[in-house]
Amino acid sequence: MAGDAYTGLRRRKQTPWSVTFGDAVASRIIAVGGIGTIAAILLVVLVLLGTALPLVYRPSYQDWHTVPATDYQHVGVDDNGLLAWGMTADGTLEVRGLHDGTLISQFPLTNATSEGGAEADGPSITCSYVSIDRATLALGFSDGTFRVTDLQFDTRLMSPGDLPEGVSVNAESPLAIQDATIFQWIDASGVRKSMFAPPQWSPPRSLGDAPVVALDYLPDSSANRLATTTEAHALAVVGQELVLAKISGKTNRLTRKVTETVTTERCSLEVRNTEAQPLRIMLMSGTDHGLVVWPNGALDRYSLSAGTPKFIESQSAVVGDAVVNCAAPLLARQNLLCGLNNGRLQGWMVVRSAEQPPAQTETTPVASADGYQLVLAHDIQASQQALISVVSSEQTHVAVTADAAGHSQLVYVTTDTLLSEKSSSGEGDLQSVNFDPSGNLLVARSSNAISVVEVDIGHPEASWKTYFGRVWYEGHDQPKYIWQSSSGTEKSEIKLSLMPLVFGTLKATVYAMIISVPLAILAAIYTSEFLSPAVRGRIKPVIELMASLPSVVLGYIAALVVAPYLQEHLLAVLIGLVIVPLTFVLAGHLWNLLAVDLIVRLQPWRLPAMAACLPIAIVFSAWIAGPVEDLMFGGSLIQWLGSGQGSAVGGWMILLMPAVIVLVCLVVIGPMGDFSRSAAISRTPKGYALFSLLRLAVVAVTVMFLTWAISAGLSLGGFDLRGSFFDNYQDRNALLVGGALGFCVIPIIYTISDDALQAVPSSLRSASLGCGATPWQTTIRVVVPSAMSGLFSAVMIGLGRAVGETMVVLMAAGNTPVMEWNPFNGFRTLSATLATELPEAAKGSTHFRTLFLAALLLFFLTLIANTFAEFVRIRFRKRASQL
Repeated sequence: MAGDAYTGLRRRKQTPWSVTFGDAVASRIIAVGGIGTIAAILLVVLVLLGTALPLVYRPSYQDWHTVPATDYQHVGVDDNGLLAWGMTADGTLEVRGLHDGTLISQFPLTNATSEGGAEADGPSITCSYVSIDRATLALGFSDGTFRVTDLQFDTRLMSPGDLPEGVSVNAESPLAIQDATIFQWIDASGVRKSMFAPPQWSPPRSLGDAPVVALDYLPDSSANRLATTTEAHALAVVGQELVLAKISGKTNRLTRKVTETVTTERCSLEVRNTEAQPLRIMLMSGTDHGLVVWPNGALDRYSLSAGTPKFIESQSAVVGDAVVNCAAPLLARQNLLCGLNNGRLQGWMVVRSAEQPPAQTETTPVASADGYQLVLAHDIQASQQALISVVSSEQTHVAVTADAAGHSQLVYVTTDTLLSEKSSSGEGDLQSVNFDPSGNLLVARSSNAISVVEVDIGHPEASWKTYFGRVWYEGHDQPKYIWQSSSGTEKSEIKLSLMPLVFGTLKATVYAMIISVPLAILAAIYTSEFLSPAVRGRIKPVIELMASLPSVVLGYIAALVVAPYLQEHLLAVLIGLVIVPLTFVLAGHLWNLLAVDLIVRLQPWRLPAMAACLPIAIVFSAWIAGPVEDLMFGGSLIQWLGSGQGSAVGGWMILLMPAVIVLVCLVVIGPMGDFSRSAAISRTPKGYALFSLLRLAVVAVTVMFLTWAISAGLSLGGFDLRGSFFDNYQDRNALLVGGALGFCVIPIIYTISDDALQAVPSSLRSASLGCGATPWQTTIRVVVPSAMSGLFSAVMIGLGRAVGETMVVLMAAGNTPVMEWNPFNGFRTLSATLATELPEAAKGSTHFRTLFLAALLLFFLTLIANTFAEFVRIRFRKRASQL
């Protein structure tokens, strides 16, 4: 019958419903799980991308709000945009409401003195200075004196029930003014009260007898409010002299009276310009340098480090017919910004001179006469019109400029980036633009009005150049890649280059793969092709068990146990990397010298004998390290690395030894292979064993001689690895991380490689052996090429594990974001940076979003590596299928 089986029973032609149902359920569960996994990964990518995306947003503006005012020399506003102060030409401070320009109060200079007062026909104002935060005002006078005051707004919150009599504010009428105070309605539970604190002018401080024509002032920077002493500095041009003044104040603890002492040092002003007076002078941060800016572009630098001004050098900020229209310090006072009439904005810094200065001449001092040099660090085309004003922000290293066409520009000076440009809608001609203290308002000053606009500058520190380019940061002598997300002061630049983190990730991966890949793949080849199945069944689970060790435990062991040992026995470990494999090779050659019948009887003891070679090699490496260290490194390899003393031969030998070993082995296997095969055919087994042992000795001597000869030649040629590839030793270094991270990666690579080798059909092995090939030739020329796709996949999966590893590199790498291949210093990886800094980063800040960008970059690095691995694996599989 058609439906009967050979047993005579009728077969069922339908699959049982339970099997069909189970298959349908399983297939849908698998499909949902796969789609869910892909969706979860995409969701993670979207979260990372959404958090990092605001980094590319450009600054945004609201509409200008203009109020009438008089012609002021300087203006400033409070944090809330309610009040504005302006200084007139006679020194009077006027306070106006920014909602309608109402004049709220006036503080004439003659009525604002703290002691004595001033006559109406007293000395006239010859120059003025206002600080970057618009909180300090200093005036220079025609009699050689200067006076200083603080500009402060008093802002408080109060309950609506505590409003003074006659003041009424509500949601419909949110503002009211009474007694020089403005009241702003917030909500039913709070009212903001703001007023300008009456200025308390300092007594006149004498700088000389001639008029003060230029002035810069640095108030006391001490953050200790309990201190009884203060120290401020002023730099001024008085007549034809440059005067440095130190104002020391001491507070009596009982009477709270302040005793002030002013000491001055001066030198003649180098006047090699046609202008009668300088455009601007500036005290650099630390008060070690003073700069004098002349309209014709000459920048004169004076050294103030010895307490007495001394002219050092002069540089030119212009080319051709250009002139300097304005100048101002950047936030941290390490950059002098110069605005030119061709629309360019320049940033000048004082850096250490790289060369020894030549002798100084009487006429033209050299640039680096004191070991420093004034250099042009930033050059930005801010506008096509002449710049008439430049002012720094108090919050970031962003400067706002104003040009002759009435436009204002935001410039991030650190990366030479023009962020945006906005036209001014203020009445009258635009004279200057500055920030409010919070950095959220732009304040434009014109001849008869004050204009304010709310601005969101976004994240100016974030740019392609910041993350992946060299940036010239303050305090550095050249552009560099630097990651420094925190600093000692709030005025320091945030440094967010991702290149040191990417480099550190690659460095950790490279050193880990150098150690793990040869060990794992060779171990897989040995256990798969040369060990008996019974022994292999015991060894493989032990190696796979290594993967169960938590990486945090491995990190602690590496940092607390291995690191001190490595520091004490560094050369022994390096020598052991050569001695250990050489000992195994030597033991194999000695084993072949035994009689054939003895080799057969001792075959079960071969593996334990190999294991005994390891402690012998370690002891020999430790024994020989002492004499080698005395001979090649003056008794201490670690001191040799950092001292620069002694011969460079030892360092070159450490670096070149592996390459020479590989080169000599390739020569022995390649060009000398036929000679070795003919020797094997023509000799007895014992004779060939003696020949192989002699060949090993010749190879070892050749490797040592070639390595020494090349190293000696490089050393005689003046080449030294110290300061480049080798440098000072750090206890948390790449060599330590390579070993610990390699221990994490070895089980993965070994397991997948062993499975790939085992998947090669036995028929290929049998065919090769039947053709007369040895087991080693069969393994190298048949089995390994057939399993190449699996071996490559094992390596790439191990690489992915090494790239994303966090705890080992966090504990053992030192977390120093440097870009050096030196195996004896530390580094910082992307994953370790995320683990350490993300919990502390302020949400929504540039630092916070940059960390998410780093996570996104790490994701794409892994994705690219895996995609490339899959492409190569498929290629190898196609080639293997043709065998």
